[in-house]
Amino acid sequence: MPPRRKAYRWTRRIAGLIATLAFIGVGVAIASMVMPDKDSTSAAAATPTATPAKHATKKKAAAKKKPAKPKGPTKAEREALKAAIAVVRQKGYTTLKPSDYHYKSTFRVLIGRPVGDSGGGSRAFFFIKDQFLGNDALNPSTKLSVSKAQKMTVTLTYGVYAPGDTPGSPSQKKRVRFRLEGTAIHALDTIPLDSARFQRPKG
Repeated sequence: MPPRRKAYRWTRRIAGLIATLAFIGVGVAIASMVMPDKDSTSAAAATPTATPAKHATKKKAAAKKKPAKPKGPTKAEREALKAAIAVVRQKGYTTLKPSDYHYKSTFRVLIGRPVGDSGGGSRAFFFIKDQFLGNDALNPSTKLSVSKAQKMTVTLTYGVYAPGDTPGSPSQKKRVRFRLEGTAIHALDTIPLDSARFQRPKG
């Protein structure tokens, strides 16, 4: 065989071998891209799937929460108001506004009007908790209301007559603070005179 033809055959064999190796390399690269990573597979297997038990625990914890206390007076507080209204009634007066009675305060008050006498004026009835202490004044007032109630202090608003006012319709007002000191009631402001506080309506 001539040397030139022999060299040509070896060149073709080498080229074929290189092409085969290149094809194998491409196949290996594709396989490495398609196959899942071993570490990723292990991490996925190690991560637990959330179970309904976690949600059930949350619901159980929520169910254990104490129910909110109902707003408003307790049974004992309602009984205290009932007893205070009974005291006012025993004195011959009708309670005008039960909501004036503040359960949380030590110093409490109710405004009463003579039973069956709408023009007889009003008086304040003071209590230390559920114990009756006394009144704001010896004589009634045409118009009397509770304007502010605190733990140890109550402020009353009196209707005050000005010259020319019609009996039963005072045109002016004055606020008077009353403070509980021990078991005694002290007026911190001057109470209007009887004649300035009360005038019986005619008719």
